[in-house]
Amino acid sequence: MKITRRQKFHLLASSAILLTAVGCGKVGGGAGVVPDVTFIPAGAEETSDSGGDSAEAGATAYGSFTGRVVLTAPVSALPLIVKQGAEIKDKEVCAAVDVPDERLVVSADGGVANAFVYLSKAPKGGKPPASAADPFMFDQKNCRFFPHSVVLPVNTVVRVLSNDSVAHNTHTYPAKNQSVNSGVAPMDRDGKLEIVYRKSESVPLAVKCDYHAWMNAWHLPLDHPYACVTDENGGFSIPDLPAGQHTFVVWHEAANGNFVQRKLAVEIKPGEETDLKIEYPVDLLKL
Repeated sequence: MKITRRQKFHLLASSAILLTAVGCGKVGGGAGVVPDVTFIPAGAEETSDSGGDSAEAGATAYGSFTGRVVLTAPVSALPLIVKQGAEIKDKEVCAAVDVPDERLVVSADGGVANAFVYLSKAPKGGKPPASAADPFMFDQKNCRFFPHSVVLPVNTVVRVLSNDSVAHNTHTYPAKNQSVNSGVAPMDRDGKLEIVYRKSESVPLAVKCDYHAWMNAWHLPLDHPYACVTDENGGFSIPDLPAGQHTFVVWHEAANGNFVQRKLAVEIKPGEETDLKIEYPVDLLKL
């Protein structure tokens, strides 16, 4: 059904009244939408709207980026970082189970876990990161951090928990944010220690426990949502990317210099999924 310009005016004007009633124009409240209303004087010629259901001119189109980070050749599994029953500090907790070396976790077909795939800067037309309604829980068990690698929106409250009956400390090593170095009491399930990253980092930052030298994790705070950590099979998925050319960083702690790719060019097409196998040369490993 075609809508005349006069009918369009009445519809838009009605929408403006409704939006004002629910407070959408207030700062910090609702969507902050300002309707585009054009007044058409009486007697003006009524013509049909062109374009029908087509997208508005200039609207951003989105696509997605998926794929896997895969080693180019098989590698041997890393030895355990702590073997069950080992004679180490706080062995009743830290050596209660085997603790793997998480610097390189590889699936049977070469997929690399815990690699970061991300845009270094927010793209033009990109969406803001989702605000975390609840704090992010960063835990410790058997002298091991959980999760090992994570992307965090800036200003997220990170609560540091412990499921161990021995004391830990959490020491962060950021480049742009304020460093944290604080003790964590045994069996703290409330998260008395809170960390908030206020700025984006260009690369993941290390998190360590100075009491147990092998404990290590990686946090990447960003001011946009276009980032992912690969799963146990090396897979990742980054949705809602503005269509066009993007340059991604692929970062992994076991790579020499930490970069698998510094500038990975990827073309994102509107409404499509771009799938890519990212090769991780074995000779790039530094273990």
